[in-house]
Amino acid sequence: MSLAYALDAVTYEYRSFTHILNTEDNLSYLAYGIEVYRHDFTGSEKVDCIRGISTRIEKVNRLLERLNRAQVSPCHFRDVVEDFLS
Repeated sequence: MSLAYALDAVTYEYRSFTHILNTEDNLSYLAYGIEVYRHDFTGSEKVDCIRGISTRIEKVNRLLERLNRAQVSPCHFRDVVEDFLS
């Protein structure tokens, strides 16, 4: 592998996570969010996350599949999630 290739080899990994979502009515729900990691020749780092996307894991998993397959750049992550939910 050439050095130029190694420097350009950036991938993104989207993962789901769970958390408790508290509403204004003092109700609590198990919710799912998505976090994005950037991987390159220097290692891996978490670059963004969105909490409370849905209380349905199936919905979040469909979105995760699309984000990972398309290798969506983190700068478009929030827009893609917003479009998916609308």
